[in-house]
Amino acid sequence: MIGMRHQTLLFGIDLSPLWRDLVAAWRGMLAWPVFAWLWPKLPVRLWLTTGHAVLSRGPGTPYREGGRQLDRAAFNAILLPEPMLLRCVVKLPQLQSQDRLAALALQVAGLSPFPADELVWTHEVESNNTLPADSARIHLVLASRRLIRSYVQQHHPNLTFEAAEVWLPSAVTPFYLLLPGFGETARLKKTAIWGWVSACLVIVALTLLAAMAITPTAQLYLRAYQAQAAMTALQKTAAPVLQQREALVQTTDQLVKLAELAGNPIPPLETLRLITDALPDDTFVVSLQIQGRKVTLAGQTANASTLMKQLGSTPGLRDVIAPTPATKPLGAPRESFTIEFTLDAAPLKPAATLPAK
Repeated sequence: MIGMRHQTLLFGIDLSPLWRDLVAAWRGMLAWPVFAWLWPKLPVRLWLTTGHAVLSRGPGTPYREGGRQLDRAAFNAILLPEPMLLRCVVKLPQLQSQDRLAALALQVAGLSPFPADELVWTHEVESNNTLPADSARIHLVLASRRLIRSYVQQHHPNLTFEAAEVWLPSAVTPFYLLLPGFGETARLKKTAIWGWVSACLVIVALTLLAAMAITPTAQLYLRAYQAQAAMTALQKTAAPVLQQREALVQTTDQLVKLAELAGNPIPPLETLRLITDALPDDTFVVSLQIQGRKVTLAGQTANASTLMKQLGSTPGLRDVIAPTPATKPLGAPRESFTIEFTLDAAPLKPAATLPAK
């Protein structure tokens, strides 16, 4: 007992009351009409005190004439007459089911006139709004197993005592109570089996419905994933081709520029004439370098800034800049300069001879 108690401890907290509350709540939910159809109620052949048999679906349901279904009922129940029962009413505080059973067992031990090995009993709780919220009125029903056996053998000799259920008239409802300890185990076990089968079928149905609801979304996700994978594979396959295309575009641009230069050559004589006309008389050219349309001059002049202004205003010359500042050595009459500019091909025309300055 000590070992079982330690199994329900978590960080020093006893979890057994929590487990009992969960089980009680679950059993209460199974009694709801929305879940009750999951637990089928098997037909029972109920033998009344008059000796007449009727069809019932359980102690808590009304009986009816069975007809052909009565012959197919696999279970039998015997309704005990009222003189064989000992009834009493006790008041207890509101307790959990396990605690209530323990308290009732003490009450029954003090009230029973029957030997302990012959005593069978059951109870039902009365739902009375006039009682305080913290108390409950409980109806106890006591009977003797020996007397019940004698009654069954005398009035129902065709029934097996161990296989028949024993029912009692209820004092709270118009139905009956089950007296435990007889043949109800087989019916309850079969009912539980069918209940679990029904629950499994419901779970399978809900799973199928969930799968049907998720399938379109899953298909869209798989299609998007496949499209993304195909796009990635296509990009990897096309990467060398794209690189070749980019190299081809660059080469084509270079060829176009080269064709422009080759198609519009700058006449060298006209270039020399244009530069000579643009330079003033006090300017001396030390070096002249022509690269395509770019011209670099280096020499000496009286005023380098004036020279740059004059070259910039000359038709056919543009982008006149001085890559290095002009310098004038101490005592020298002229400034040393380096000037770069670009030639326009349009104003240049081929010249047969270079005019004298």
